[in-house]
Amino acid sequence: MNYKRRKAFPQMFIIILVMKVGVAFSSSSSANIFMPPVDSNKIVLKDTLHCVDSLEDTDSEEIDDLIESNWIVHQIFAYKDVKEIPLNLGIQLIDSLHSFVLPVEGRVLNGFGPRGGRMHKGVDISLKHGDPVRAAFDGVVRHAARNKHGFGNIVVIRHFNGLETYYAHLSKINVKPGDQIRAGDTIGLGGSTGRSRGPHLHFEVRYFDKAFDPEKIICFETGELKTNSIYLDEEFLTTRTRLTAKSQPQSELIGSTEIFYTVKKGDTLSKIARKYGVTIGNICKLNNIHPKKIIRPGQVLRVN
Repeated sequence: MNYKRRKAFPQMFIIILVMKVGVAFSSSSSANIFMPPVDSNKIVLKDTLHCVDSLEDTDSEEIDDLIESNWIVHQIFAYKDVKEIPLNLGIQLIDSLHSFVLPVEGRVLNGFGPRGGRMHKGVDISLKHGDPVRAAFDGVVRHAARNKHGFGNIVVIRHFNGLETYYAHLSKINVKPGDQIRAGDTIGLGGSTGRSRGPHLHFEVRYFDKAFDPEKIICFETGELKTNSIYLDEEFLTTRTRLTAKSQPQSELIGSTEIFYTVKKGDTLSKIARKYGVTIGNICKLNNIHPKKIIRPGQVLRVN
């Protein structure tokens, strides 16, 4: 496994809880304080551990699937050898298990599009030197290093829906490849490294290395997402927010209607989740199934 969690494992809480309960049993017996039957406590503890195991299984399988292909940590762009990227599909940005946090609170200095004879493939957001820069979505750090060219210190995070976000010109990097990240975690500090004329965050959203306008999905003025889901096609990837509508028509969003999938031979929950840009946990919740449940051909699953 090539990743680690940045937060304490839930199992540590369980161990500490058991130790504390054991101390309570010992001290309370001399004081003649009534305690519940031991058997009932065992049942509660077993149920708690089952919930934790289910959550860990979901995260582990999602992460294994996330780093299965084109997981390149020593270079910024991971899909140089991919000749054709999958299009015409829905991508879920957030759900009940994965959230969004604005990377920094600041003004958009430069938008996505042509600038100075070259393509500006992200947005520049104002900040002060040393301001914390946070992860926009849950994911795993794929690349974190100093770039000799324009990006300067950069962090690239791959997310569970297949998108990647770039955070450039950092003064300090606080993470390394393989770190599991939650939305809102501080991944570095704002700065002006690389090709930069002053402190700011250069922020990009990419799909298979292809950048699209972050303002299509994020309102940097309010700090909120404009939509919970998007429909990725050629037009979405090539148009700019400042020249087109600020969001996709509601009829094109994957979240606007319920979508069901009939399981085929060889399918797994991770394959289906990747196909529809959702998470295993979300599919399990929608269909009331366990992450390790065996799915069979012909079975119908709701995927959004």
